[in-house]
Amino acid sequence: MRICPKCNSEKTIKNGSTRSGKPKCQCNDCGRQFVENPKSNQIPQETINLVDRLLLEKIPLAGISRATKVSESWLQNYVNNK
Repeated sequence: MRICPKCNSEKTIKNGSTRSGKPKCQCNDCGRQFVENPKSNQIPQETINLVDRLLLEKIPLAGISRATKVSESWLQNYVNNK
């Protein structure tokens, strides 16, 4: 049974699929779209610590992104929030 991660409602429907082919769902109560078993893409704390040290060295973001294997969009959002 698909359960909405936002409101815990069981009133969900299938709503297409992602680019990678995983089925998307939509909650009929709150309208949130979600994937049932999302792949976790969390950045490890060691990598975040390395990014912090590299930012202090004034290395370009593209170089930091290549060296640490994180996306440039994640890195830019991280720098903006910092």
